[in-house]
Amino acid sequence: MAEELEQGTNDNTTSAESGTPQEQNTNDSGTLLGSNPDGANQETAPAEQIKYDFAPAFEDGVVDENIANEFTKLLHGVNATQEQAVELAKFGSKYGTNLVTAYEEQRQQAEQKQYADYAAHTKEVLGAKFDETVAQASVGVEAVEKEIPNIREILSQNGLGNRLEVIQLFAHIANMAGEDNNSNNGKAGNTYITEEERAKMLYPSMSK
Repeated sequence: MAEELEQGTNDNTTSAESGTPQEQNTNDSGTLLGSNPDGANQETAPAEQIKYDFAPAFEDGVVDENIANEFTKLLHGVNATQEQAVELAKFGSKYGTNLVTAYEEQRQQAEQKQYADYAAHTKEVLGAKFDETVAQASVGVEAVEKEIPNIREILSQNGLGNRLEVIQLFAHIANMAGEDNNSNNGKAGNTYITEEERAKMLYPSMSK
């Protein structure tokens, strides 16, 4: 019994000489107490960032500097190469162009609808006096055109020529001009076309 206890004690006892050698800590942390104190203050130099050239992505080679700087920051964040930067710039340019084109088409369609709505509203309000009022307003436009040569261009913008208020205004101007000239309530007496034809000429969108 004593022999077994003695043997068991010997089996469980290890020494620095007979036991398994302890594994040394080879992890050099580079601290002041580590094995490489000289490396404690050494820092890895950051990799030099690429200065991207976006000119090849555009036909005219013109690049907005502010946009290029912002785009460069994003590309540096993902470590993009010069080739990747150019391809992404091409994609962004094409996407932006398509977006602007789609917006412009929608804007023009919305404007045309608005102009048509103006004309429909004017026809509804004037009713049976529509043709007469528009014809009279065309006389007013002719009177104003003597002082403002580009009045027709102005009326073609933003659907003004179809607005009820504008047509009534020019009809009123025609009346005032007619009273000053004693010209039969402002209607042009010396003309080679009818008032209806003149209205169609001045307001083609109204005659549809």
